[in-house]
Amino acid sequence: MSPLARTFYLFTGFHSFLLGLLPLFIPVILWDKGLTIRDIAYFVVLTSVGFLGALYYWDRLRAHHQWRKLISCSFIFQGVFVALLVWDQQHLLVTLGALINGMAGCFYWSTQRLLFQAITEEKNTGNTFGNFQILVVFALKIGVLVGSYLLGMAYFGGLLILSFVLSLIGFYWVNKSLQSNRQLYALKQVPAFTLKQIIQFKDNNKSTLIFIVDGLFLFLESYFWVLTIYLLTQANVMRLGLIIVALSLLLALIFFFIKKHIDRVNAQLIYSFAVIGYASSWLIRAELSQDINSVMLYIGLLLVAFLSNFFRLAFNKRFYDIARQHQPTRYIICKSYYSQFMLILFFSLIALFVPLENSAVNQLQILYYLSIPLVFVYFVYGRHKAISGLNIQ
Repeated sequence: MSPLARTFYLFTGFHSFLLGLLPLFIPVILWDKGLTIRDIAYFVVLTSVGFLGALYYWDRLRAHHQWRKLISCSFIFQGVFVALLVWDQQHLLVTLGALINGMAGCFYWSTQRLLFQAITEEKNTGNTFGNFQILVVFALKIGVLVGSYLLGMAYFGGLLILSFVLSLIGFYWVNKSLQSNRQLYALKQVPAFTLKQIIQFKDNNKSTLIFIVDGLFLFLESYFWVLTIYLLTQANVMRLGLIIVALSLLLALIFFFIKKHIDRVNAQLIYSFAVIGYASSWLIRAELSQDINSVMLYIGLLLVAFLSNFFRLAFNKRFYDIARQHQPTRYIICKSYYSQFMLILFFSLIALFVPLENSAVNQLQILYYLSIPLVFVYFVYGRHKAISGLNIQ
């Protein structure tokens, strides 16, 4: 394994564990603190504001090869947010905490995407993303097991200490990997981008349209879908953790068998199938309710997890292939700007118009039904060129 790949996997592995330890349960913690669907939507809005503010400075640190600062900030912001998450100060959490959550997300996800782009080769984005998916599943779900147990037992002090210690260990090992990683510092970095350059971005792949809708689905999954599973499983954190882990182990097994084949199959066929499956997953989410029997519920959850993760595998393969056609760094940064800005708009609308007279599950079901037509926007992504295998012809 190259030093660059080792740095990427260390960085991703530690952060995935830390995300599973507590931040994955953000919507559940907010709900248990008495917040409504409307309140959680506003929390997402402020998270996106924090992300956008941090992205401006992240881009300038990136342009000057400040890798140590980028990685330090990712661990520091995440540690501060975890402290606010376990501290019983609701108003501070939903304001300052939301902003810091966005900053932590910016420094982790932006750095991770940049490193991932650097380690992928032209003929292995599907295989590399498959390996990445398995690593995330393994590290994240160990964190979920530990986090759900400690959260269920209300060991908030233990959660805080464990998160702090692992952040220090993670920073130490990633920084140690950086010190011997000349390949990373040798990567050519383009100058930081201006707002004008971001606004003027345009290509023939309908990328801007995809940037706009993709953030919505990512946050619907990471906030409202996690909360839906929690409510459907009798609001039990430990049960939620076990369900997430069980689903992930099954998915990891599936991805292990398909990751080496995705680069060999006609990419347009795979992608089209994945989009249809993703639309179906939102229909299934909208149909699941507290009245359904346990067997059908768990079958539905497994099917949703598979269809969603398979779509992400196909979508990310296409995303990084298309990014390589452009200036990859600009492409990745443009996605973040457009996605986060539209999240502010989308979730503000959700907060304003969510029907308060319905139960939480019914409110979320309405959102899932409304989101289904937007899934088909993904069909236009990269259709101007036939993508066969991995090579863009």
